[in-house]
Parts: sequence; C-alpha cells; structure tokens
Amino acid sequence: MGLARSIGEAAGEPDWVIEIREDAERHIDKAPFPIELTPLDLSKFSPLGEGEIKIPEIKDLEDLPDEIRDLLEKMGVPKREWRRVLGLVQVNEQSAAGMAALQYFQKIGVESYPIREALRKVDDIREYAFKLMPYRENAFVAYHTAYWQGGIFVRVKKGVKVQQPLHTYFLITRGAHAQADHALIVLDEGSEATLIEGCTAPLLTRFSLHIGATEIFVKKGAKARLIVLQNWPDYVHTRPYTRVLVEDGADVEVVVAILGAGKTTGRYEEIFLKGRSSKATIHSISFPRSNSRLEDVIKVYLEAPDTRAMINTRGVVKDRADSNSYITVESRERRGETFAHVECSGLILNEGAHHATYPIMLSSSNHAHLEHEAYVGRVSQEAIEYMKSRGFSDEEALSLMLRGYIEPVAAHMPFEFSMEIRRMAKILAERGAA
Repeated sequence: MGLARSIGEAAGEPDWVIEIREDAERHIDKAPFPIELTPLDLSKFSPLGEGEIKIPEIKDLEDLPDEIRDLLEKMGVPKREWRRVLGLVQVNEQSAAGMAALQYFQKIGVESYPIREALRKVDDIREYAFKLMPYRENAFVAYHTAYWQGGIFVRVKKGVKVQQPLHTYFLITRGAHAQADHALIVLDEGSEATLIEGCTAPLLTRFSLHIGATEIFVKKGAKARLIVLQNWPDYVHTRPYTRVLVEDGADVEVVVAILGAGKTTGRYEEIFLKGRSSKATIHSISFPRSNSRLEDVIKVYLEAPDTRAMINTRGVVKDRADSNSYITVESRERRGETFAHVECSGLILNEGAHHATYPIMLSSSNHAHLEHEAYVGRVSQEAIEYMKSRGFSDEEALSLMLRGYIEPVAAHMPFEFSMEIRRMAKILAERGAA
C-alpha cells in the first residue's frame, strides 16, 4: 500500500479522493518543477513528520497553545475576535473550532467544515475539490495532492455578504515535516467575503516544508478578498500554491504580505478570469532578508471579453537575500477587449542584496491592452540628505522613505496587518541600510 492511500484510508476519506491521491503520487517524480521555482529534494521531507507535539483538546481560548496565542497576537488579531477564527486553528492533524463561532457563521449563511468532514458532508463537493490542482504538470502540486493532511472548506452562500473577515491559520510544529494543508473556498453567486490566512512556524521547527494549496471559486457577480500574511523563519522552505477561477462579473482581490521569506519561498498564484467583465486585483509586498531566497510567481489569464487585471508587487530586499518576481499576463480572448496593468518594483537596501523582475505580457489579439512598469533600485541618497537637511535623522529619513514605498500595498490590508507591515519598515530603518 502506498503512503498516499494509507493517509486517505486512515482518515476515512471517500474512494474518489484516495484515487486522486494515488494518481498524484505517481506523478511526483514525473511532473517537472515549475521553471520559476527553486527545486527541492522532496524525499528529505516526510508528510508524517517526526517529533510531533501533542496539543490537548481546545475547548476555550485559555486552552490555546502558546505558539498559537503568540501567532494571533503577532498578526494583530484582536483578542475579542479570536472566537470567530473560522475553523479556528489547525496544528498538523488536530483542529479545533469553537461551536459559538461555527453557529455564528452558519446563521449568516457561511458553510464551514474541516476539509475531511466536508468531503463526507457536502453533496456537490466533487464539483470543486481538487479540480484546480494541476498535479500532472507541477511536482510541488503533485506532492501536495498526494499527501495533504487537514485544511478547511468554506462556502459563502448565494447573495450573502459577510462583514466579519473569515480567518484561517496554519502552523508548523514538526521538524523535517512537510505541511500540506488544503483550503477549498467557494463564493456562490452574488456573495461577498474577506478571507484572511496566516502562516508561520515557531522556533521549535528544525527543518520543514510548507506546501499548502488553496482552491477558490468565485461565482457570477461575487466578490472575494483574500489577505495572506506569511512570516517564516530562515530554515523553513515554503511552496504555497493558489488557483482562482472567476466567473461573469465577479471580482477577486488578493493582498499578500511576506514579512519573513524563510530559507526559500516559492509562492505560485494563478487566476483565471473565465467570465465576461470579471476582474482581478493583486497587491504584494515582501521583505526578504538574511540569506533567504524568494520567488513570487503571479499569472493571470484573461479569457473573456472586458476582463481586467491590476497587479502591483513591491519588495524591500536586505542583507544577502535574493528576491525574484515573475509576472505573467496572458490575454486569450480573441474578439472582445481585455485590459491589464502591471507594476513590479524592488528597493535594495544594501550591497549584496538582489532583486529582479521578469514580466511576460502575451496576446494573440489586437483587442488586448496590456501595460507594464518596472523599477529596481536603491534608496535615493539625495532624498535622504534632503530630509536630513530638514532636521530628520538618518533612521527617520529612511523610515519615511520605506513607509512611502510600502504604503500603496499596506493601505489595502486590514488595519492590524498594515500596522505590522509598517512596523517592519521601521525595524529595517532602525537596522540601517548598510
């Protein structure tokens, strides 16, 4: 019996899910690594992990492990909102959800289950689960699809507009562990919701891989906002994958902040604008430092008339970090007009740091309007000197410049997260650009 089947059978998953697992397992060694991402020897990581930390049953906020409490506090989630953390917390295979939180969301029209429970309970889940996972084309996605363990299912029902953000958090707690959480999100016709995902790893993790995946279906006229905050220590490899399918008149906004890029981070995001007049907006800010390597891959496909995309990525690179942005916009619509505007920039704080942008704009139609702007450079010493002549210190001048640079992305984050991003700019300024 293969590992993929044993994981599925141990969890009591339906046969069709186990069959997908097994097929993906057969393609781990056949599928190529994406050309933009640093390959990894996946045999060094175990989906089962080692040195698992036992987490007691969580019945109340006071039962939360210290690592999770620290995470929620670090990410700026007010304590009064902790009970509304949707699906509450996943730690490896152990998940806990406050009944009050689940009842609250169910009353307003949000369906949510741990992913394995959803595979058994949700009648039409086969229409969505793993439909956006190209595991025969991507070795990382194949590994995830074969060995995923845990995750969450969220569905916002037709016409429901959720005011309270829906939170999901994932935390690695095992050394030499490949964490593969799976999130499946469906926004039914005319619905609206904001989903917030945070990922991190406490210092007790020795050598780990986060290889989570998120599938998002945004139905006709729906509006989805996905906010991702990641903060990884410098010994963790991460390969998060997100794929979004957007229907007629629907709108998806993705806001990503990477405060810690880990040892290597390869974020891979694909958005398919399938419906007429659908729209995608992406804002990304990253702070790679130390010896980390960041590869940020964003691909948007314009596949219907009047589809629009706006992408803005910014990186602040320090120490000996290596940061790379790969932005692809492809217009596949032949008759109607399509529009896209891309801005990608990098700010290098010292010698030895590296940032590169690789824009690709593709079209086979004269109805496409695709624009791109790029900038990579260092902090303007002239601007620093000017501010110093006005009474600012070196640190204050640099902090103001960094704040101005990151503000176009920070402004799109929830207040608590934007404060965390601004604090990062202040920390970098305090350490100086040397």
